[in-house]
Amino acid sequence: MKKIVLIGFLIGAVLVPDLFAYVDMSAVTQRANDLGMNTKDYTFAMAIAGTLTGFAFNLFLWKVK
Repeated sequence: MKKIVLIGFLIGAVLVPDLFAYVDMSAVTQRANDLGMNTKDYTFAMAIAGTLTGFAFNLFLWKVK
């Protein structure tokens, strides 16, 4: 039962917001065009930036603990 609740939480808290992030790609396309990048390169760069930011924040939380 706990495993089902954990999987449901994972789907609800992580996957659903990620899916909604890709619903409106017009804003992403506009930002990429403003920077002179194509959309694929822009989304890849944002994924890397988000990963590094999350890693740094988790290191901060680990150190504070």
